Amino acid sequence: MDNSQINPDLEPEAEPALARQPIEEKKPEGIEHDPYEWGKCAITASIVWLPDGSVMLGVRNHLDAPIITVLSGDTLTTLPGHAAELPLPTLESIADLLAQLREELPLRARAKAERDETTQKMLLEAKARKEAVQRITKAAPAAAKPSSIGKTPAPTQASLFSLMTGGN
Repeated sequence: MDNSQINPDLEPEAEPALARQPIEEKKPEGIEHDPYEWGKCAITASIVWLPDGSVMLGVRNHLDAPIITVLSGDTLTTLPGHAAELPLPTLESIADLLAQLREELPLRARAKAERDETTQKMLLEAKARKEAVQRITKAAPAAAKPSSIGKTPAPTQASLFSLMTGGN
């Protein structure tokens, strides 16, 4: 056990200046901000091995829905060694799916623009409703609150007890 005393008057040894400076990293804006142009946007390809020996291959751009195909038989190839247990799509199968995505890219761009426009309209409508509610709330006078003049007070526990026991 260390019996040394901690002296609050002593300053700790200074760390090297390099360790204190944060390292600035350039963060990508994300694939959802990529343009809908072939070669300028990220393309994701996924392979799923199914229990029946077939393979599901999917490709997509941005965060859009993938184009999926299920492959089996001669559309699959194997690698040597332990990798032979998991067949892979042939290059032709992958190229065909990528070509389909490339053809659909302009349609996907239009659909994205329409979704963005709809979202923008909904946000503007929600903002307008919120502002209208705030205007109405601010315009309502404080005197508009319900008055308690002329109403009988709510019964208390003691008055209810008296009523139940016959006033004793």
